Parts: sequence; structure tokens; C-alpha cells
Amino acid sequence: MTVSEGKYFGRKQGKSFQRLSRFQNLLFDPTNAFFQSIIDKTLVLEIGIGDGIKISKDASEDLDKTFIGCDIFIDGVLRAARYQSEHKLKNLFVFHNDIQSLVTHLPINSLDTVRVFFPDPWPKTRQKKRRTFSASLLEQILPAMKPESTLEFATDHGDYFLDALILVSKYGFKTNIKTPDMWQYSVFNAIGTKYEKKALDKNSKLFYFSVRKSN
Repeated sequence: MTVSEGKYFGRKQGKSFQRLSRFQNLLFDPTNAFFQSIIDKTLVLEIGIGDGIKISKDASEDLDKTFIGCDIFIDGVLRAARYQSEHKLKNLFVFHNDIQSLVTHLPINSLDTVRVFFPDPWPKTRQKKRRTFSASLLEQILPAMKPESTLEFATDHGDYFLDALILVSKYGFKTNIKTPDMWQYSVFNAIGTKYEKKALDKNSKLFYFSVRKSN
């Protein structure tokens, strides 16, 4: 069920795959028809779902929204698919795809929220072209975002944060700067992922932003 339009860097399979592999039959390919069928919902797209736990819990706790997740790392996708099946959630759909192959099926002005949480920072200069959050991503995803929709980003890498903030500014996203420390970790912007907790345990600095698409 793997579909990838471009070159992918990073892990594609982890230690839990064998245990989760029996849930592969729950996966299906993205299609235009599928996304047209949910276009009237409040849609939240998470690009890179990690271990799949956060998107699963969010879907179970917020039934008024429909959550869509995609990732090439199959363990998290299968974990979320299992959760969706076991809890009979009708508002959670996950795809073993990269965003490049998924976005071609998204209707224009369909997304209310896009989330990119703790993507691989690829910190070395020669590696930055591998980053998920890029000008290419914004150009691909912008048509699918509704006017005034929200784009959320989190990272534990300061350089990545600054590059991402510059990018969203160039593409006309708006933000309400309320306090000088609004970009830093707090109880108000914590997202509760396993990666976030590990970073906090290591006393790493965390950075967040939430911006809105212009009309």
C-alpha cells in the first residue's frame, strides 16, 4: 500500500512492524472520490504521524472533526489504522503515502487545519533539501487549504523553526504575536507526543507556531 511520488529519506519500517503487519488489510489508497465524500467535514491533515498515537487520540476526543494522516513510516500508520478499527472511529483515515502523492487527491479549499509536528530536522546544510516543511510543500498544499485555515508546526530544532517561520511569512500566512515567548513550549501549545516528551526530558528547546492562511 506504499505510494511515493518522490525520493524519501528516513525510516520506512520499525521494530513493531511484524506485530502490526496483520492490519495492512485496513489500509486503502487515496482517491479523488474518497476525499470528495468527506469534503463537507471539518478536515485536519497531519503530515507525518509518527507513532500514530496522537492523531488517534485526537480523533477519539474530537468527533466533530475528521482527521487525515499520512506517513511513509508504516508502523505508525498501522497503529493508527488498528486504533480506528478497534474503536470504530468514522473520523480517522490514515494513508501509507507521502504527502506528494496524497495532495493530488485533495479538493481545493477543503482543509481546515494542516499539522506538521516534529519532522526530521536534517540539520546539516547539505541535508536541508530533504526537509518535509519546505517551499515545495507549501506550494502543493496551499490550494487545498481553506481561506483562514490553520497551519501548525512544531520542532526541537531552532534553525528549522526559523526557516519554517520565514517560509510561512513569504507565502502570506498570518500570525498573532501576543508575547515574545509565544513560540516556546508551554501548557498552551504542548501537543503531547512521545517525541515531545523525550525532547523535554533531554531539556531540549522546543518551538511552535500556528499561522493562518490569508484569503
